[in-house]
Amino acid sequence: MFQSLIFPIFLGGVTALFFLLPVKWRPTVLLLASYMFCIWIGVQTFIAVLLISFCTWIAGNKIEKALEKKQKAKGRVYLTVVTGFYIFILLGYKYLLFHASVMPVGISFYLFQAIGYLTDIYKERIRAEKSFLYVSIYLAFFPKLVSGPIEREQEFVPQVKAIEQVKFWDRGRLSTAFSYMLWGYFMKMVVADRLALVVNQIFGNPEGFDSVWLAAGALFYTMQIYCDFAGYSCIAVGCAGIFGIKLTQNFQAPYLADSISDFWHRWHISLSRWLRDYVYIPLGGNRKGIARKCINTVIVFLVCGLWHGAGLNFLVWGFLHGIYSIIEILCHKQGWKVKGGRVLTFAAVAFAWIFFRVGSLEEANCYIMEMFTSGIRIRKWAQMAGALSLNWMDMALIGAGIIVVWGVDELCNRKKMSLPLWIQQKQNAARYLIFYLLIIAIFIFGMYGPGYHAEQFIYMQF
Repeated sequence: MFQSLIFPIFLGGVTALFFLLPVKWRPTVLLLASYMFCIWIGVQTFIAVLLISFCTWIAGNKIEKALEKKQKAKGRVYLTVVTGFYIFILLGYKYLLFHASVMPVGISFYLFQAIGYLTDIYKERIRAEKSFLYVSIYLAFFPKLVSGPIEREQEFVPQVKAIEQVKFWDRGRLSTAFSYMLWGYFMKMVVADRLALVVNQIFGNPEGFDSVWLAAGALFYTMQIYCDFAGYSCIAVGCAGIFGIKLTQNFQAPYLADSISDFWHRWHISLSRWLRDYVYIPLGGNRKGIARKCINTVIVFLVCGLWHGAGLNFLVWGFLHGIYSIIEILCHKQGWKVKGGRVLTFAAVAFAWIFFRVGSLEEANCYIMEMFTSGIRIRKWAQMAGALSLNWMDMALIGAGIIVVWGVDELCNRKKMSLPLWIQQKQNAARYLIFYLLIIAIFIFGMYGPGYHAEQFIYMQF
């Protein structure tokens, strides 16, 4: 969708209507545009979003009315029934229709937002939104529809209600939005999609490669999934910024984390916070002793694995992160300081990604076995590179892309800000030079053209 040539036309049309029509029509323009985006993705997605929006709007007001009448038990029933229904839908699609084309795109993201919204009303953290229009925009807003971020109603809806004050010519806002989108397209088209061509072949035939190439395949996928998902998130943030709406920063240099807990504070931040607030804390969090804290942590990561997919490989991926976290908890309790935390964390995360990438637990076991037992066959490296249709230029581009992304993350981590915000601090000449270089890189080195089919964003399937 974001990579389609139709999308810039769609975005340009929506932007024109948003700023040319009277300001009172702006929320309606965003909702209609979001519904058109849903229909473009698939009619089943539009139907799912519409029904979930309506049910969430009704349930939210029912829960609030029950609480106003001091009928907390009744409010709990509303919350339990609707939440249970949403979980049933999610599990049904994930486990019964996981391979079917009828699965609405991004259903996990707007269902989690709906559950969080209803829970917050019941907990009296927020008031129920009376307008169906704003609830619908909250769940269907097209930049975040497919792969998030998972927004909180109390952070998102007030921005929508204030969009009448957004002016078209705000150079700082538009320049920042443009920066986010350019960097997102660079990460996706120049880095992630080029890595995908190699990763797909290595994971598709692990018996044909030696240990070095298989380890490289795991590392390449580690970078691919980051550049793919973070690239989408940057494009989403940029699109929303055009309309004066700030979305959650979903990534903060995650591979520079020095511990697993630090990694999850940097990776898919909106999901991590959702799991913390709506699963971990209700289970008791860390308030009931070290043993219960460890159990709760494992449960949260198993839920995280189940959210991502129906296969046992996803459960193992979640369980591994749970085990990593328990080891970290116990080390902290003993006062042990682990040296080389960043390297160990990256290696642990990269190893776990193998289970995430494969199609089944059996494939994961096969890949790992081959990686540790096939040895190093230097004389056949040229043949293996040939099997991947790689020449020295291709390998140089892959390496350069990874270095650029890693270097930008190092810079942003040191400056404590995202790349687009850092760019805005520069003089016009430097800022325009960066824009020019990114545009040239996307058009010259981006993966497109005859015979190329853009890789679907990885998190669309969740």
